[in-house]
Amino acid sequence: MPYTLTNSSIQTVKSPDSDAKIQHDGLYEVILFNDDVNSMEHVIDSLVDVFGHPEELAVKIMIEAHRRGRAIAEVEARSLAQRHKDQLQSYGLTASIEKVE
Repeated sequence: MPYTLTNSSIQTVKSPDSDAKIQHDGLYEVILFNDDVNSMEHVIDSLVDVFGHPEELAVKIMIEAHRRGRAIAEVEARSLAQRHKDQLQSYGLTASIEKVE
């Protein structure tokens, strides 16, 4: 593996196979927000479709968002987090991404 994911700020790591430098800008949380529009079933189905989460995990995320107003649906690299946020929004859900500090 030529680079490592960490929770720290931008990190440059040398690949063991080359002199090329790879930059990594940390991890991001995909945040799902509660709303009064979508059914619980729709939220669960959307989480399963977008992330491939098992239904049990999707239910836990949905319940946390329902009770607390927001829930972390996933923690991942920025490009994936952005794509998944966009996919959740395409399902009519309210979502954002936040950098893990």
